[in-house]
Amino acid sequence: MMEISEIPGYVVDQAMKKGADDVVCTAYDGARNQVRFANSEISISKSWESVGIDIFLTQDKKIMYTSVNDFNTLDKTIDDMLAFLKVMEPNQSYEGIAQGEHSYPASDYDKRLAELDEGLIELASQAIDSAMNSGANRVAGVLYSSHGTQYLATSGGASGHHTGADLDISLRAFASKEASGHSVRSVNNLDDLDPQKVGEEAGEMAKAALDPALGSEGKFDVLFTPLAFANFLERAVGSASAGLVDAGLSFFKDKVGEKVGTEELTMMDDATNKDIVVSPHFDSEGVPTQKNTIIEKGILKSYLHNTSTAKQNETKTTGNSGLITPRAWNCTIEPGTISKDEMIADIQDGLYITNLWYTRFQNYQTGDFSTIPRDAIFRIKNGKIEGAVKDVRVSENMLNILASIKHIGNDPQQIRWWEVGIPVITPHVVVKNVNITRSTQ
Repeated sequence: MMEISEIPGYVVDQAMKKGADDVVCTAYDGARNQVRFANSEISISKSWESVGIDIFLTQDKKIMYTSVNDFNTLDKTIDDMLAFLKVMEPNQSYEGIAQGEHSYPASDYDKRLAELDEGLIELASQAIDSAMNSGANRVAGVLYSSHGTQYLATSGGASGHHTGADLDISLRAFASKEASGHSVRSVNNLDDLDPQKVGEEAGEMAKAALDPALGSEGKFDVLFTPLAFANFLERAVGSASAGLVDAGLSFFKDKVGEKVGTEELTMMDDATNKDIVVSPHFDSEGVPTQKNTIIEKGILKSYLHNTSTAKQNETKTTGNSGLITPRAWNCTIEPGTISKDEMIADIQDGLYITNLWYTRFQNYQTGDFSTIPRDAIFRIKNGKIEGAVKDVRVSENMLNILASIKHIGNDPQQIRWWEVGIPVITPHVVVKNVNITRSTQ
C-alpha cells in the first residue's frame, strides 16, 4: 500500500498517461480535536483523523475537480473523471496551471499543539472559570486543535509538502438572556494562548451589557472590536479575487489604481507571516505564496491571481490559486497608534459594537450589505460608554465602510471563527457615519 506522501505523484502520473492535460493532486493527513462546553460545563470531547485527497484534471480546457477518501478507488476515480470530461463543455477562460519546479521553506510549527490531548479540557476549563468569575452566569463555546501535513504534486512539475498545527477557542458568556459577550482566539503557538483572558473578556462584556435599551436608528460613528471588524475585512479581501471580479461578484471591479478606502487603510494577504494560523508555503498550483498588498493607503493596488486570471489580465500569478478561482489566504491591516480608550474618548455620539453575524449582501457588485450586531452593544456619549443597547442592524455599503474609517487602533488581534472563515488580523477600528437601522430579531 502506498504511503500518503506518494499518492499525489501517483495520481499525476496515472492521469497524464490516460490523457489528461493538466493534473493537480493534494493529499492531507492529520488529526483534529474538539472540546465543546455548554451551561458552563464540558459536554463533548472527541478526536478524529482527517485524511483526504483532492484531484483536479483538465482536458481540452474542460475542468473537473473531486475529493476522495478511499485510497483504493484512485484509478477508478481518474477513469471516471476523464469519462465525465468527454461530455463537458470547455471553459474558454482556463489558461493552464503554473509550470516549473519550486523550493519551499521547511515546515516550522509548534509540536505541543499536536500533543495536547487531555490538556485541551484544562484549557477550556480555565476559560470557563474565568468567564464565570468575571460576571457571567452561563458559558458556552468550543475549542479546536488540529495538526497535519499536506502533500502536493502537479503536472507542471511542482512537488512539496507543508506541516502545520493550530488552535481556536470561541467562548460566549451570558449574564442574562439579553446580555452576552463573545471572545475568540486563534493561535499556532501555544505560548500565545491565554484562555483566562478569553473568558475574562467575554464575562466582562456580558456583565456590562445588562439591561439594554432599544437602540436608535440613524447615522453613528461606530467603534468595532477586532471580532466585529474582521467580518468586513474577510469580505473585502475575498472581493479582491480576480475570479470574483471577472464573474461580476466583486465591489472592486474596475477599481485597480482607484481610491477604495481611507488613507489610513493598508490591507494585505500575507501567507509568509508565520504568526498567522493559515500560512501555506505553496498555493494549489504549487506556486510559492507571498505577501500581496491589496490596498495601500486607500488605493486598490492589485487583485489576487492564479495562472489563468493572471494571463487574462496580462500579469503574474500572486500565489493565490484555488484552482477554480483565486483565493485569499488571510487578511491583515496595518495597525495605527491610537488606543481603544482614546477612540472611545473621541466619539461624541456613537456605538461600540463587539460582534456581528449574518453579514449578507444585497448586491455583491455594489457592495450593499446588512449585518446584525450580536452580543454586547454599547452607546457612547461625549466620549464615554453610557449603557447597553439592543435590536439594531448595520445596513451599509462595503466601499463606504472602507472609505469612512476614521481611526485604526494599536491592538491587532487574530480572528478566525465560523463567521470569519479565513484568518484576519485587525485592531479596533472606528468608522464614521455608519447607517444603523432597527433589527427585526
